[in-house]
Amino acid sequence: MNKESVLELKRDVMKSLSRQIEGEGRGVRMQGLANPQVENRLAVGYSHLGKGSYRLELRVQRRNGAAYRLAEEVRKKARQEANIDEIPSINIPPGSEVSDFRGARGMAQMKRPLHIGLSVGHGDGDPGTLGAFVSDDAGSNCILSNNHVLALMGRARLNDRVYQPGGSDGVGVAGEEIGSLSNYIVIGKNRRDSSDAAFAVLDAGIENESNVIPRGYGFPSEGRMVREVKPVESLLSLLKLNTLVCKVGRTTGFTMGRITAVELDNIAVETLIGTIRFNKLIEISWESNNKPFTKPGDSGSMVFTKDGFFAIGLHFAGGRKKFRQSTIGISYSCNMASVLRTLRLSLLD
Repeated sequence: MNKESVLELKRDVMKSLSRQIEGEGRGVRMQGLANPQVENRLAVGYSHLGKGSYRLELRVQRRNGAAYRLAEEVRKKARQEANIDEIPSINIPPGSEVSDFRGARGMAQMKRPLHIGLSVGHGDGDPGTLGAFVSDDAGSNCILSNNHVLALMGRARLNDRVYQPGGSDGVGVAGEEIGSLSNYIVIGKNRRDSSDAAFAVLDAGIENESNVIPRGYGFPSEGRMVREVKPVESLLSLLKLNTLVCKVGRTTGFTMGRITAVELDNIAVETLIGTIRFNKLIEISWESNNKPFTKPGDSGSMVFTKDGFFAIGLHFAGGRKKFRQSTIGISYSCNMASVLRTLRLSLLD
């Protein structure tokens, strides 16, 4: 399909999910804007196959029930130019999982000046990742990560202290304080959110290396800077199906994964406050289970293109995709352009 056709078909599917669908003869109700039963959950996005060809991407959590039946109907309507993947669950890793993973060499330790990929967190939370350095409306230097890392899914108060290293990686002493929580995107059960993001203003005197791939760890492209944020829709030529993208995170350091879908809407993510719906997500498959793109503790990592070093996403959740007779890890990122626009931030250069 061309881009216009795949977007039109996506809109049609989303419209159908905004209405209650009565199962034939059984009175089964499916509501895409609430939190339906697992077998009734359907997410929809697309992928770019190259040379102006696009494919609808459909995601179900069970290969039975109303969602899968609707996905099959859509695939037929798309004349097979649609792909259905089963992803049994997607979650924001709980603290117990994060603490099971030691940080990559040096990433979970106290480090000054600050650089991307380091362990950060709220004083009462678990460690996550310092994703990017940004500036706010006042021109202050800030750090960007997830809401669930810096703002505890909205339970934190503005001006709460933020630490590096974060959570169990540190001891929460004054010398580890680096700034204060400034703002976050609200996440709630009764709304479909597009982003899990928060930022903190750095204290005076806290130096940083900006958005440079940190030196001294043996990472590919060390010393190179991520200078620009690009909306996903403007980068489709660089974000074709299976294109490599990168990130630097607290747990796995510098890793690469492959784009498998963009602009995914209606993704159900399990969190500490229940099942939350997210839109405009980027789906990234691991290169293999031995080469994970992310693990618990990498939440908040900035995702950027391997070509051009454009920032495109903010990692926040993961799951497993059923693939033939096995499963493979999969990661989800919020749309970075949307995050910065909502929080009125700009990438620090």
